[in-house]
Formats: sequence, C-alpha cells, structure tokens
Amino acid sequence: MDQHTSFQTSKFFFDKRDHRLLSIVNDMISGDASKLNDQRRFFHYFHPRGVKEMAESKGLRIAYAVIHLLASLERGQIENRLNALRALRDEVLCSADQGLKKNTARVLLEIMKELVRAHGDYNRQLKLARDFSIVASGKPRIVRDYLERYHLLEMPEEWNQLAFDDHVHDANTKGRKSATHLIMDAWIKGIRRLRVIYYNYIRPETAAELMEAAATMGIMVRIGIEFSASFYGSFAQIIWVPRGFAAYRGFLRFLEKDPVRAFMDNGRAVSDYQQDYVMAIFDAFNEHHRLSINRELEIDLPILNSESFYKYVGMGQASMLHLAKFIHEQLLPMLKEKVRRLQERYAQADTEEQEHIETLVVKMNLMTADTVHERFLKPEQNPLIPDITKSCTITPVPQLMQLSPCQMIDRLAVLHSGYRITLNLTHLKVEDVLEMLYDCNGRITRLEIFNLKDYSDCQVDHIPEIHRLQQSLNEGNVIQIKQMIIGIIERIKNQDDPIARSRVPRFKKILADIETVKNMYRVNPLVPRVGSDSTGHIDRRVGMGLV
Repeated sequence: MDQHTSFQTSKFFFDKRDHRLLSIVNDMISGDASKLNDQRRFFHYFHPRGVKEMAESKGLRIAYAVIHLLASLERGQIENRLNALRALRDEVLCSADQGLKKNTARVLLEIMKELVRAHGDYNRQLKLARDFSIVASGKPRIVRDYLERYHLLEMPEEWNQLAFDDHVHDANTKGRKSATHLIMDAWIKGIRRLRVIYYNYIRPETAAELMEAAATMGIMVRIGIEFSASFYGSFAQIIWVPRGFAAYRGFLRFLEKDPVRAFMDNGRAVSDYQQDYVMAIFDAFNEHHRLSINRELEIDLPILNSESFYKYVGMGQASMLHLAKFIHEQLLPMLKEKVRRLQERYAQADTEEQEHIETLVVKMNLMTADTVHERFLKPEQNPLIPDITKSCTITPVPQLMQLSPCQMIDRLAVLHSGYRITLNLTHLKVEDVLEMLYDCNGRITRLEIFNLKDYSDCQVDHIPEIHRLQQSLNEGNVIQIKQMIIGIIERIKNQDDPIARSRVPRFKKILADIETVKNMYRVNPLVPRVGSDSTGHIDRRVGMGLV
C-alpha cells in the first residue's frame, strides 16, 4: 500500500501532523535531510520557551529534537551527537508542563526509535506517529499506559531511583552504539549509574564523549578498562576503574599524562594482537566453514570481503561477536530468499521432498549468530590457529598479556593511587578466585558476581561457591574459610590435570597463612558487581515457515 492509499484509508484516524512527522522521519532515514537541515539549521540553538514555542507545536518540537539526535547517532561526529543530546534534554525538560516530564520523554524516545525501525511499513509508522502525538500530551494516565506497553518502569521524576548496570559496552569495543547513543538508551531504561567497559585501552575522545553525554542526562558513569592477565596457561580478566578525580575533565587530563599514554599504547598492542586472531578466524571461515554452510543449507554464500567486515566493525575492536554477527547478516538475505523458493516448491513436492524441505527450513531458522559462533568460530573448531585464550609459545604474546594479575595491578597502581579492581568471574573456579585474591593481597576489591550474558549462556555453576567464599572473607569466618581451602586441596590433588595438582602446595601455604586471609577484607569488604555485559546487538532469525 502506497502513501497516498494509506492516507485515504486512514484520514479519519490520523491528521496532517502525523503524515508530516513521517515525512521528516523518512527523509532522515533515506539520507535526504536537506529540507530538515534548511528549516531547522538554527533550531537547536533556540530556547524551547522562545522562538520554538511560536513556530511549532510541542509534539513536533520534541519530534524534531529526537530526529536530530537519531540522525546524528547514525551519521554525526562526536560534537554533533552531544549537541543533539543537549537539545533533546532542553526540549524535554522545558517543553513539558505536566508532572511526568522525564517519563513522558522516555516513552517518546522509545516510540521514535520504533518509528525509525518500522521504515518501509507506512501503516505501522503512521500508528506510531499517532501514538507519539497522544503521549506528547503528557497526560499521566496515557503516559503510564505506554510505559507498560513498552516494558518501561515508571521512574521517580526526582531521578533518584536505584537503577544501575556495572558492565556494558559501546561501539568502541564490541558494542553497537556510540557513547552518546548508549547514554540515551540508558536514560530511556531509567538507569542512573553505568559502568562502561573498554578493552586494553581507551581513547581520550571516547572518554570525553561518554562523560559529557552522561553529565548532560544526569547519569553517573564510571569507565573500566579490562585487561587479560596471565594465569596458569590461560588468562584472567581484571577490570581497572581509576577513581578520585575532581571532575571528568580531571580524568581526561589523567589520560593525557605520558606514563598513562605509554601504558595505553601497550594496551593497543594487545588489541591489535587479538584482532589479528579474529582475522585469522575470518580467513578460516572463508576457506573451510563457509563451504560447510553452503553444503548444509544448499546455498551459495560467496567469499566474505575483509574490507566490508572492517566497515561493519566501524570504530570498535574486531571481536568474535562482530564476526558472528557479520557472517549472519550476510547469510540472512540468502536464507530468506532460499525459504521463499522452497515455499514455491513445497506444495508440488512429494512426501519425501517435503520432509527434506521442512528439515532444511528448520536448519536455516536455527542458524543464528550464536550458532555461527558456536559451530565455526571457537578455537576447537579451528585447531590450526593458535588459541590466544591460552598461553602460547608459538606466537609472541604482547608484553602486557605476560603479566600476572598481581603484576598487572602493580603497574596500574603506579599510574594512579585511587582505583577499584573487579575480577571478571567468567570461566573461573573458586580456587582461581581465592588464589588471585590472596596473591593480590586484597587489592581486588570487586567480584562480578552476576553477568547476564553468562547467566543466559548457563555458565553460572561456579558462582554459588565463589559467592560463599566472598561472604566468608567479608565475615572473617575462619572456620568456613579453612573448610573451603581444605576442600579445594582435596579436590585438585585428585585431578588428572598436572597443573591443578601442582597448585596443592600453594593452597597449603594459604591455609597456613589463614590469619592474613581472614583480615584481607575485614575493613573494606569484597563488593559484588552486577552487569548485563550488554552490547546492544539483536540476534535475528530467518523466522519463516513453509505455509
């Protein structure tokens, strides 16, 4: 149905402002924002209670601000993104007269995001445009109804709620969203405290955008940098959060110091090393796994282009998540076309061929990005490529990755005296955690006791015992600590793994030094951390049947 027909069938339900809003949005999506730019070139410089109020209705003023922000998130530079966010903040706080200003704005932002996603479905967009106008009235009953509809909790207008996420990623690592976009989405969800994790290093301009955006929206943000520390032939992930700066500009000045810049250069070397591994897996997929997928799904996926992959990664650090998502996005249109052709064949096929077609469609629906990662990108599926998650003597390991957790913290402590260290518990056992806590003499101050990604992947069997260890240490409970250490010794000395058995003397030493263990967290308790490990990526399926 074209736009004209849609207008004819809906003229009794929608008004000209709804169609005008859609025209603006769709011009922005298609990249033809010349009219918007000409008309609104200076719009965000004016105060909402001044010229803007005389020129436009409240709903369209907010819509312009949202569209300006969404356009800048896709195509703008850092300063453009921040200016757009400030303009939206001013519009939201100054334009709304009702008592639910912030909650109204959260719903309007969510509706506008849905409106952009619905591009190509004019009727769906038109309904969303009408919803936008209705919510823009700010009537509490309506706002609360739409909060529930979009699964958003109502937050206090004083913005004093306890809502946080201690582990998220933006587009500078493996996430999908720019720092400004990340803050906008956190604000929509009602989050007040956010800890954004970067790998190995952070650029000053990235930190500046994140902290300026957070200050604009009233969100407390911490920056954490995750490092890989050598630990018994593998690597433990520790997150460093430097603290104690008077303001975020103090943190930016800290990043410009020569020792810090040199350390960040070492971190870049680690990221380069890790990205080289991703590209080696990329080549292995092209050479081997791509052909397996073609045979299994009866398609013809061509050789993937590395330049297209780099463009897909953008400003982030190429990761296995990026690669799995990229491969899946190349597969998706081919799978949909294949299903369409199978649908045409199905009605005329005999029983045997119908069963084959049904099996094939099931396989295609199950070929998600997660499936691609599990079946084709893991180290065990690529044995000819040295696994960088293990210590390897074949390829040179960057200097920073050769440091133990204790040595890593020593280096970090020299850079800045105020800091917090969080231990990422993914793939760790209770004995690993205890040994690192002891070796680092209490300088590990946080345990990421809940990680939503690990929980979703059912990788949490190790957490209850680690949590018991944390409680015992915080309570200084000597009996429980001794029982846990004795249990660890009995378990590892009977294992077939020679590395595990070699650790027995270490734990006997820890047992003999129980007084030190008991007092490590008596004054400053070992604090749990809760994070989503969110990247903002959405896993899409073929989602098609035969009839």
